[in-house]
Amino acid sequence: MKFTRLTSSLTLCGLVTAISYNVTSHAATDNKPEFKPVPLETVPAIQAKAFDYSKVKNTREKKQKFFDTLRPIIKNKNQVIENYRKRILFAKKHNTDQQWIKNIADKYSVKWNEKKPDWNKLLSRVDIIPAELAMTQAANESAWGLSRFAQKGNNIFGQWCYRKGCGIIPSKRDTGSKHEVRKFKSINDSVASYMHNINTGRVYAALRNLREKQRSNGGIIDAMKLAVGLEKYSTRRKAYVKEIQSMIRTNLRLMQGRK
Repeated sequence: MKFTRLTSSLTLCGLVTAISYNVTSHAATDNKPEFKPVPLETVPAIQAKAFDYSKVKNTREKKQKFFDTLRPIIKNKNQVIENYRKRILFAKKHNTDQQWIKNIADKYSVKWNEKKPDWNKLLSRVDIIPAELAMTQAANESAWGLSRFAQKGNNIFGQWCYRKGCGIIPSKRDTGSKHEVRKFKSINDSVASYMHNINTGRVYAALRNLREKQRSNGGIIDAMKLAVGLEKYSTRRKAYVKEIQSMIRTNLRLMQGRK
């Protein structure tokens, strides 16, 4: 049983065009510099049926298929977040895009005051999730895409929701509990929601703090170190963290697409 799942009805998917690409040019009117987002790779929406291992010969091939399916989706969602982050830094430097900044701050649950803008808090939330961490959690939480929640609800991270009919009722739900395991239209939506929850959920503040320190030290964002911030993702706490870290070590080459 999971400790908590902080979910939101918002996903990153529907806002890619609205936020990443609908950028108004100021150059022709007031000579202000224009933000130009990095073009995103198109990734088709996939269903859990993609995790069909009937023709797979061994465990290694099974893992490879799982990671190869998720890798482009996670990369795409991280590209979206990177565009958000770059646009925030651009707006901070050039004092532009105030309305967009308010919108993105609201999306990431940051109270925004133009007179005293909390750029550090906003940037600590609008940041990527290492692919190795996301893929490992997905494998762990979904039994490599074969769990009931993955197969029937495209939910590969065990995310909860609390509105009646929003998902699938767990067979071993405690008496009096009202949570359900959320249903998604696609695996892509599940990935986007997971990233948003990690970036906004109160219980994952420790992970965001670790990631912010890695940023400030000029280093890469390290999945192994960030895993320490997932202690409250499961009731197993430290044992869960150790299991995730062990899975990262074991599967690193496959996750990175190396043979």
